[in-house]
Amino acid sequence: MTTEPLPAPSDSELYELIAARVPSADVQRVRAALSAHGIQLTSPLPARRQLIVHRLYCEGTKTGTDDNDGAFTVDMTLGPGPWAIASTMNNVGKSSLLWALSYALRGDGFEAFKRPETVGWFSYVRADIEVAGVAASIRLTFDKPDRPSCRLLSADTLEHLTALDGSQETGAGVRVAATAEPDRVKELIDRFMLDRLGLRPLSLWAAEAGAPKNADGNRDSAEQVHGWASYFYAVALNSGNSSVLLGPTAYNQLPVKLMQLFLDVPYASELTQINTARKKDSQESNRVQRRAREDAHAREQQTEPLRQALRAAEEKAAALEAGQPDVTGLLAEVDTAARRLAHDQAALQEAEESHALARKARLKDERAVRRAQQSSAARALLGALDPESCPRCDHEIDDARRTAEESEHRCSVCASPLPEVHDDPDARAALLSRLEGRVNASRTAEDTARQAVETTITARDNSRAAYDLANARLTSARSGSWYTHLESAREAVYQLRGALAVATGNGTGLPEVVGDYVTATTSPTDTEEGSDDGDAILEAASEVLSKVVADHSKALFADLNGEIVSIAHDLGVANLTSVDLSLNGNLNARKTGAKHPFKAFSPTDRLRMRIAAIIGMIKVGRKRGIMSHPGLLLIDAPTAEELSHGNARQAIKTLYDTAADDPGIQIVITSIDDAVWEFFPEDRTVTGPDKRQLF
Repeated sequence: MTTEPLPAPSDSELYELIAARVPSADVQRVRAALSAHGIQLTSPLPARRQLIVHRLYCEGTKTGTDDNDGAFTVDMTLGPGPWAIASTMNNVGKSSLLWALSYALRGDGFEAFKRPETVGWFSYVRADIEVAGVAASIRLTFDKPDRPSCRLLSADTLEHLTALDGSQETGAGVRVAATAEPDRVKELIDRFMLDRLGLRPLSLWAAEAGAPKNADGNRDSAEQVHGWASYFYAVALNSGNSSVLLGPTAYNQLPVKLMQLFLDVPYASELTQINTARKKDSQESNRVQRRAREDAHAREQQTEPLRQALRAAEEKAAALEAGQPDVTGLLAEVDTAARRLAHDQAALQEAEESHALARKARLKDERAVRRAQQSSAARALLGALDPESCPRCDHEIDDARRTAEESEHRCSVCASPLPEVHDDPDARAALLSRLEGRVNASRTAEDTARQAVETTITARDNSRAAYDLANARLTSARSGSWYTHLESAREAVYQLRGALAVATGNGTGLPEVVGDYVTATTSPTDTEEGSDDGDAILEAASEVLSKVVADHSKALFADLNGEIVSIAHDLGVANLTSVDLSLNGNLNARKTGAKHPFKAFSPTDRLRMRIAAIIGMIKVGRKRGIMSHPGLLLIDAPTAEELSHGNARQAIKTLYDTAADDPGIQIVITSIDDAVWEFFPEDRTVTGPDKRQLF
């Protein structure tokens, strides 16, 4: 019994719920924080995904067979509904045709359909399809086995495509939409299918092999992006031997994420994006911290000899200082004079730089006046731009180009001819007036800067004289070998402190002016000192969306559970009592009332449970007015290992009836079971002469 669908919250409601969880953020801040990570919450709309195969055409040459070598051509007309690629014997090409079709639809052959000995037979594969109502034809040319190039054709109508013969690629209403070399085929098909079906890549994380563990025992992870090739597992089903319910791997709950996607669970994709962003931020932060710890430990080990030498030097200096004369005042005077000298020297350098800039500005303004007086073309440009260098590459504009601008009327930047300019005396006078005003201002600025230089030179000379005097007094007081030994010891201490500071990346032991510089250059950035509320917003968004996704998933899974049990019974899965899909991807099946893990099913029943899950998702979606699954299923040998003829017959009938009764479903199976000929009419069966070799 279908439950009433839960109403999905609007994007505005979600932003408000997230903002309510973060005291420092409002709705606008939440939007900005999520947008910075490429995440935008949008109210979900009903999905309408559909993929229909209308024709499969193959060319190739069989080699290495017992009695059937030679060129072959296969031309299959398909469409919505049930289809069987059938024969009365094995090893005649059924799975190989399904593999060729999967290659065109996926951009890479589906491994479960692959028969290694037949891969090299195919030279050309054509698949005419409709993707969300758009007619397209995928053409693969195999110059090397399993390495095709691709041409993607589009057409005004499907009929324009199907009217083309064999490998013909030109015709009325048909055009080449895209091409790809072998190494880009998968990328092209992935992009085409995701775009047309309205799907987004799914990012998951897996631990890096060999990566170091952190304090919690977790390893660094690498992002794994799942695109159309992974989504395709809901179209082409795993073989019965696979223990994964849906998809290429059960890691990181991929099966349940695919189910949520194909059940159109609202905001499931956005939740994955948010969790991926959090994982990226967290991992990068952990890596930075770990590198800092490792670097600190390495520096500690490398600098231990320096620390020991410093301790010995400090002990020696302390012993000498214990008997030193009272020269504290002289030392203070020298230190004060040195600081003043350093300050005045820095002030002089700054004043000289300011003077140089002022002089350069004055020369530039004077040159502008001269050019305005000499060239009408230059006057036309000076009001807008007089560049010193190319604004794109910073290459300096030399005198030759400026001369060409004045004499040949060619722009000094791009060398293009300058427009003819009619000299307007009033405009010229106004321009000259402005430029002369700029010259006067720049001359005044230069004079002021020159005076500042002279003032700072005087101050610097005075402070240098004061320093020399103080130093001379100290030198005079320091007579005798004791002072020589003390200075030598102190010098050793200073040198070792400086070496240790450089080695450890901090200002410990350096003179104050250098210490301040080191501290400033190694202090945490604003971002490190006080991280904003971005992390809190991502965490709150994850919590809000997790609840929305969980609530809707549970409601949809409740409907899906019943569909799976019913369809599985019809397919011949015996004694299945119930299933209870969980948010971690477990099927939680029970047979005869007891727990029955998915891997405990027989290979045949695993495939049938997979079929039941996919068909169940399609039916649940249809009941809710959505077409979130493309509606196409490719199933290889659904009764291959079935020992009961009755069960095999029931499974074949159920597959036929399922696709025949629902116009939105297309099922293509391969089989050698006798029941195929009973339920699939001749116009729904692809076979070879005498129901044997297909090609």
